[in-house]
Amino acid sequence: MNAPTNFFDTSAPVAFGGPQATGPLAFRWYDKDRIVRGKRLEDHLRFAVCYWHSLGWPGGDPFGGETFLRPWHHGTDPMALARAKADVAFEMFRLLDVPFFTFHDADVAPEGQSLAESIANLNANR
Repeated sequence: MNAPTNFFDTSAPVAFGGPQATGPLAFRWYDKDRIVRGKRLEDHLRFAVCYWHSLGWPGGDPFGGETFLRPWHHGTDPMALARAKADVAFEMFRLLDVPFFTFHDADVAPEGQSLAESIANLNANR
């Protein structure tokens, strides 16, 4: 699978628009530059995106299967799928202007048939 150049329909990061913002992509209450008790709000609220919940979870529901049809969930080359997912992840982090993310080792590289293969997958393209 080839990673999309731009997975999302926008290239501009989501910005603070205020409570009256009408666009679908705007922070209405979170203004990272607002000073609260002497510090920027961004310094109080250290947001992070959870890699697995945002990109790895297939959206399974108790009465059926996958509900999120993500292109990096389907294909024959697990490493190519992991790279595509990473490309989309870092595009999303940039668009959300979120400086941190959380992940598990199996989120960023496919599990191998052995521990050695799993470690090699994690170390690929470092």
